Amino acid sequence: MNTLDITPEKRRLQQEYDELKKKFANLMLTFEEMKQQEGPKLGALYLKLFGNNKYQILNLQVEIKLLEMRKQLLQRYINRDETPDLQKISSKIEEALSAYNKILENEAQKLKDAKDYLEAPLLSEAETNEMKSLYHLLVKQLHPDLHPNQSEEDKDLFQIVQTAYALGNLEKLREISLALDAGKLVKQEDCGDHLQEYVDTLKGKVRILEQKISDLENIFPYNLKEQLFDQSWVEQEQRRDEEMIALLKEKRDHLSKIVEVMSEYKTKKL
Repeated sequence: MNTLDITPEKRRLQQEYDELKKKFANLMLTFEEMKQQEGPKLGALYLKLFGNNKYQILNLQVEIKLLEMRKQLLQRYINRDETPDLQKISSKIEEALSAYNKILENEAQKLKDAKDYLEAPLLSEAETNEMKSLYHLLVKQLHPDLHPNQSEEDKDLFQIVQTAYALGNLEKLREISLALDAGKLVKQEDCGDHLQEYVDTLKGKVRILEQKISDLENIFPYNLKEQLFDQSWVEQEQRRDEEMIALLKEKRDHLSKIVEVMSEYKTKKL
């Protein structure tokens, strides 16, 4: 485009568009970092601090549900003045137990995954900063929302960038950055007569991204970001869980005694 053809209005729009692109890239970096790094780390930390107690609570709740079910089945026999068919009752309990076991296995796997995640080798601070910088640069150059006339090849490349960042694959990001043509990294996109349309569209994209970030901040585990590093809060929550465990154990033991007595019922029929 001939610089003599650039009107003050187009120059203003181009400047606004460039600033929006930078803002969008920064927001995208924040959003992806929250989803791919901060969220998993906070979730894993939560499980490390509370997972064992939560699993024990769930396990006790399952035991109690099964005892209550056994009690109800026994009560039906007693109401009919019949000797309970303990084998038949146990079969029904086993059917219910198989479903609960899947839930317990899933929770146990989450605990293992959290432990593995926290113990996995981490990038150094310098490598982490480099990865963020590379991702930020590549977002500006490859994100489809910033490049309306983007080729399919670049769209595919951006998906590879997303995956590499999510996996913490610094080498892949380095490779992609080096592979890109140096001229491409600094070229201005000629939006022609559609500049106002692109500015308006990008403003909408920025608002959506800001809302997504705000929404994330208000849900688990992001909403516990400060509390998880507050030792007094952590200890208080752990005490609450321990109190719940004690109450559930008491309820389980009480139900066990009732079920034991009911299991010994004998019909009074002649």
